[in-house]
Amino acid sequence: MSSEHPAMLRSAVSDFQQSRRQAQIEAVLSGLIGRPTGLLSYEEVRKRLRLGTSVNRGVENVPIQSIIGSVGRYHDFTRSFLPRQDSDRDRWARVKVGVTDLSGLPPVELYKIGEAYFVIDGHHRISVARQVGASHIEAYVREVHTRVNLSPKVDPEDLILKYEYADFLYGTEFDQVIPDVELKLTEAGLYPVLKEHIDVHRYYMGVDEEREIPYSEAVRHWYENVYRPVIDVIHAVSYTHL
Repeated sequence: MSSEHPAMLRSAVSDFQQSRRQAQIEAVLSGLIGRPTGLLSYEEVRKRLRLGTSVNRGVENVPIQSIIGSVGRYHDFTRSFLPRQDSDRDRWARVKVGVTDLSGLPPVELYKIGEAYFVIDGHHRISVARQVGASHIEAYVREVHTRVNLSPKVDPEDLILKYEYADFLYGTEFDQVIPDVELKLTEAGLYPVLKEHIDVHRYYMGVDEEREIPYSEAVRHWYENVYRPVIDVIHAVSYTHL
């Protein structure tokens, strides 16, 4: 590390070491409560949600708490951007020394998926910004098309549902056939069951009508004549017990 500004460097290294201790405490608490504290892998989310093309949104002021994943360094920082690797000390400290205020941070680069963000470049800047108490950070944002909204508060169980919902949408085109309706289920394993129900419904429609039923027609008929009536009954029963 350069000998320039030795007092500032020592202070920055001390801040890094404190952040590392906090990351270790988070790891212990994570083991106790069973909740992962790491960043999400953009590549896994991209594949599982079947993400589409991206659009350049220019520079935006992004809430740091909405940044929940990374393109390539999701193992190196916690969800709160505490450093996990001792080898990051020098680079982290140099970034900290170069930051006298938030105007000293050049924009980072992020992907946006729904309401959540993933880091392309700028992990150390985000980590330092959070350490100095910043709530937002300037970023070059590329928004990625998704058929399934992603919230910054998503947890591993939510992700399983998101992945299954994405498979359901791509398998049924439900959001294209009935664009004003979002099927929100709360238990993993139910979206494949709905897909099977639609397949069976389509088969018996074909038997009854003695023709090949287009999948989109079967989806709409299933929703309007099978799924929606059941939901209406459930809502009516719930209302009468209020």
